[in-house]
Amino acid sequence: MQGVLKEIGERDEYVIFDAACGKSYLSFVMNFYMREILKKRCHFIGVDYSETVIEASKRMAKNLGYNNMEFIKADLTEYTPSVRPDIVVSLHACDTATDMALALGIRAKSRAIVSVPCCHKDILKQYSYEPFEAITRHGILKARLADTLTDGIRAAYLESVGYKVSMIEYISPLETPKNIMIRAVYTGRKNEKSKRDYEDLKEMLHVKPAIERFLREHEDIRKENSHEF
Repeated sequence: MQGVLKEIGERDEYVIFDAACGKSYLSFVMNFYMREILKKRCHFIGVDYSETVIEASKRMAKNLGYNNMEFIKADLTEYTPSVRPDIVVSLHACDTATDMALALGIRAKSRAIVSVPCCHKDILKQYSYEPFEAITRHGILKARLADTLTDGIRAAYLESVGYKVSMIEYISPLETPKNIMIRAVYTGRKNEKSKRDYEDLKEMLHVKPAIERFLREHEDIRKENSHEF
């Protein structure tokens, strides 16, 4: 976390969005760390489509006396923050919920995005690559390869729209095999090579990645709503 804060620069108050926040355990831990350990002013906004977990998060924040936290019931595919986030975080958002979180960060031009993906099913259901058929005919190997392909495609897309991306192991694989963290910091410089790589991967693997799909759907909704007035 300190590395990300250093890269985005000093702020009077850091705005952090927890996308698909669930019961917001990550936000509560981060809030404690930033306020009590780093002594940074911060404001947390958790977003989830489940009213149950949003209400539970509100109660927890009230019980802890964290008046710098708010929680919003919303669909991530439609929601765009009213302020520019400093960091969008997402922890183990299942399958395409990770792509929803990444798309939200891109739409809002978040200064940084930190995501730990989970359950890579979307690309698994789509991809095929003839030279690897001797490998992918084995289901478990196809699934493991899909994990790598999914996160690699996400990285290429993030780079293409102006993020510097790194992949790290955030915890020992002995704890969980879902231990890859996508760390993206906004530079504003679009990467044409990564854009070509991304398009080549789509064509070669016969896939339509969710991250691009959600961004296009949101843009279509925005245009439709603007025509209503």
